[in-house]
Amino acid sequence: MRIKIKAKTNRPGREEKAIVVGIVGKRGSGKDVVAGYITRKYKGKSVSLSDYISQMLNIFHLPASRQNIIWLITKIRKRFGKGILARAVISQVDNNGFPIYLINGVRLKREEEILRQRFGKHFILLAISCDDRIRFVRIKKRERKEKLNKDATNISLERFIGRENEYATEKEISLLMRRKADYIIANNGSFELLREKIDKLLKEKLKIKK
Repeated sequence: MRIKIKAKTNRPGREEKAIVVGIVGKRGSGKDVVAGYITRKYKGKSVSLSDYISQMLNIFHLPASRQNIIWLITKIRKRFGKGILARAVISQVDNNGFPIYLINGVRLKREEEILRQRFGKHFILLAISCDDRIRFVRIKKRERKEKLNKDATNISLERFIGRENEYATEKEISLLMRRKADYIIANNGSFELLREKIDKLLKEKLKIKK
């Protein structure tokens, strides 16, 4: 079992205050799976940064497609700053009895800075890493299952990676994972293996009880 750990002086210990976990990872790495598992097993609360954008699109009866989400958040960040989603999510983390909060979809350095400044030693950034080819296969299966446009799936691995490098919403993820993550979990195997890694991290390192 491999869990890469970076030592931090502000690592949370046996505190009564809730732990806030920001989750960062590339598309298809398993962020939603990790957030869902922790929420269910450890009685936590999960909030996704992208949900705010989806809700805005829904108000105007527009499809929450990847293209629409990317376009809208790019415009909002340009007008109000890169930390706009992080500032919005803070109000939902109110320490009302949940032992752990999951903030899913942290993508930018500015978002990490705002969250760490607000929650201090109770905040950690968890990176979910996954090989590009495995992410590519997962996304193709998911999009075909959801019956999305064939153009979204019938592309090469090279084009898939190239598209990610073109999107402003994705460019900072790799750098954020390398430089700011407190913990990194590799998700290249089965769900059972992933669960073992999550449990080891939460129980042994963060002292979260089931």
